[in-house]
Amino acid sequence: MITIKVNQDKYQFSEILAVEQLIRFLEIKTNGIAIAINGSVVKKSDWSLRLLQNSDEVLIIKSTQGG
Repeated sequence: MITIKVNQDKYQFSEILAVEQLIRFLEIKTNGIAIAINGSVVKKSDWSLRLLQNSDEVLIIKSTQGG
């Protein structure tokens, strides 16, 4: 069992998963978002390769329009 903090919420998973799998699980649209793990930005092209570990802190930032 691993615990991952996403923004301010904690989630538990029975197995290690990739960032891409986490996004699908959370049902987040991938357009206009950026992801950082433990303070390091992960390129979108690496989402399927970057495996999340126990106690990782994931920050998901959604871009917004304004003026």
